[in-house]
Amino acid sequence: MPTTIRLQRTGRKAQASFRIVVSDSAESRDGPAIETIGTYNPRTRPSLIRLDAAAALNWLHEGALPSDTVVSIFRKAGVWEKFKSGATAETLEESVIELGPPEGERGTSRRAELAAEAQKEAAKRRVEEKAAAEAAAKKAAQEAAVAKKKAEEEAAAAAAEAEAEVEAEAEVETETEAEVEAEAEVEAEAEAEVETEAAQEPVAEAAEPEAAADEAAETADAADAPESESEEEDAEKKED
Repeated sequence: MPTTIRLQRTGRKAQASFRIVVSDSAESRDGPAIETIGTYNPRTRPSLIRLDAAAALNWLHEGALPSDTVVSIFRKAGVWEKFKSGATAETLEESVIELGPPEGERGTSRRAELAAEAQKEAAKRRVEEKAAAEAAAKKAAQEAAVAKKKAEEEAAAAAAEAEAEVEAEAEVETETEAEVEAEAEVEAEAEAEVETEAAQEPVAEAAEPEAAADEAAETADAADAPESESEEEDAEKKED
């Protein structure tokens, strides 16, 4: 059956490590492995590789197809060159090859550090985005409150202005009514005065002839008086 040599992931999130497995090509990626021939840990510095070189050569000679990553691992371990040169498992000096720092000196690889830093940056960015969203929401709420207050103040000012206009119009109407009433009273008084004067004119006209008659009588009396005195004097002279 056709087989493949590939990596099978193990470990937790951000703590990945891999097994080098031989599996049926028809199986899924997470399907059962036929054989585990090594391990690969990219989190150490440098990467830690432990490989059963003899088993790897046997499977390669049987036609197993390695993935690109597995080929890269075989190159680092020197197995791929041995396979290309036709070497077999029996010709190997050591059947198990282990590359990388010894146990106790395996620091974290730069790749793992970058992954951890990326996670921290992502967490920091999420916190900043959340804070920015909360600040924007708070600012929007404050702006809405200010706008509402401004609208209420403008509405109150408009209502007060309208009320003042109504009061001013009412005052003008009151003043106008008072002026009209005053003018009406003046006109009524003038008419009453005219009527009074008109009523007094006939009495004055009736009194004028009487005054004229009296004046004429007085004039006549005055004219008659000298003549009487002269006659008396003449009569006295005759007697003498």
